Amino acid sequence: MPIQPQFAPRALEVADLGRIEPHYARVLIRLLAAHALAEQLTAEGYQRVSGTLEDPELRAEAEKNLREEGEHAALIYGLLADLGVDRAHADRAVIVLRRAPSFDAPRYFAQQAAGDLDLLMGSLSLDLTGLLMIGINYRESSYAPHARAADLILEEEAEHDVFGARVLTQAVDRFGIPSVAQALRRWWPMAINFFGPPGTGFTFDCLRFGLKQKDNQELAGLFASIMQRRLTQFGLELPRLSAAYPYTLA
Repeated sequence: MPIQPQFAPRALEVADLGRIEPHYARVLIRLLAAHALAEQLTAEGYQRVSGTLEDPELRAEAEKNLREEGEHAALIYGLLADLGVDRAHADRAVIVLRRAPSFDAPRYFAQQAAGDLDLLMGSLSLDLTGLLMIGINYRESSYAPHARAADLILEEEAEHDVFGARVLTQAVDRFGIPSVAQALRRWWPMAINFFGPPGTGFTFDCLRFGLKQKDNQELAGLFASIMQRRLTQFGLELPRLSAAYPYTLA
């Protein structure tokens, strides 16, 4: 049975947090800190990969995405500052999460990504997942400042997704289906893990408070179906994965 949230979308402002149970603020801070970290690592990834690209058009697109992801990170860190949490404390709050399987994709993008194919896979793995998380969960958050921030981010993230879809076509044309399939095998487990483990206590609290609308597993399934439709036009299939989170190649 779906969880009935205690608070409706966009129902609460900063001033309202003092009149509701303190656990709401604790869950909210952890969620915002994770969101900010994901945006920051994605920005670092675009910065890293932009210097390794051969195609000037791709480099310009990556640099544009770098600027926007940096702005998105600053926006979410600003929401945390409004709650009395500075960036250093926010990052410390998710230091364990940073090393978790759910952050494999943004961490790899920030630390190891290089070249046109990694730009492609980083875009598909992070921008499309971000669109789903932000568009389905955060845009309907019970915390109105986060929902408004989601509105702003979505205007730009949609362009990133178009960029990723276009680059997929270019990558197949330039590198061939076997190379793209091999890159997909490297990235796909990290991408699907980005949604996080299903059925956790933290996710339950997010759903209960209306900070999320869907469980991680629901969003991961939607992402997989979108990706498969996108890949079918090239005769590609999603790599087979293990049955349980954290997912690995089967």
